[in-house]
Amino acid sequence: MANSLETTTIVPKFEKWQETEYLHQQALKALRDGLPSGECRSAVEALLVIEEGQNVIRLRLIENYRQEQFGLVAVDTKDYGLSVVNGALQAEAAVAAACGRSSIDPAASPSNPTLLNGAQNALFDAVVTAYVATGVAFDRAFPVADFVADVEAAQVAEVGVGKELDDVIALLGDGPCRTSVIEIRAIERQQEELRVAIISAGKSGNIVAMFTKLGEYSAVNTTSVVFTTARESVVTNCGFDI
Repeated sequence: MANSLETTTIVPKFEKWQETEYLHQQALKALRDGLPSGECRSAVEALLVIEEGQNVIRLRLIENYRQEQFGLVAVDTKDYGLSVVNGALQAEAAVAAACGRSSIDPAASPSNPTLLNGAQNALFDAVVTAYVATGVAFDRAFPVADFVADVEAAQVAEVGVGKELDDVIALLGDGPCRTSVIEIRAIERQQEELRVAIISAGKSGNIVAMFTKLGEYSAVNTTSVVFTTARESVVTNCGFDI
């Protein structure tokens, strides 16, 4: 899981995604400037405003991921999803209605000699191409299938860890040492439950839920304060480090 979440691997992919979004916005600006005043230009302008507003969320997400603040990444992911569902989708549909062709779907973007001339259709083509590139970069930034596979592998490996802790607890008599090991085993069980939830959300394609559970996981993972404290308690009370 640490390898899958490595910021030096993921953050550059996020940054590449943002770069493609900037290029998409430049293509939208060129299209807007190439259109006459009217419903089509106004619809493109409205879409551009939403797209530029998403820059704030993406840049915030990148910085929070760089800082490994996965709880905040979950919030950013949710905010971005809402900006798409409640903003971009409607704006893209409005462009298609006003301009006679889609700004996002290559298969639904035939030339429209009635509403658009050749130069304007070429500008639309550039927008569609740039949009497709953002989708490719997004999929690379959020490689859900690969991440889920890594979590599943971690879950399998952790079964052995849990069994060993259960064996230790069974061998220990009542006292501070056994209590400390029981506490850390409880945290391990929390981790197990959260990994199951992360896997389920990822397999269903619910990225927001996946990152929400990942945020909860970061609060109890092996580098967290709660786990580190429990581990130190074992060292103090048992004389060994797990």
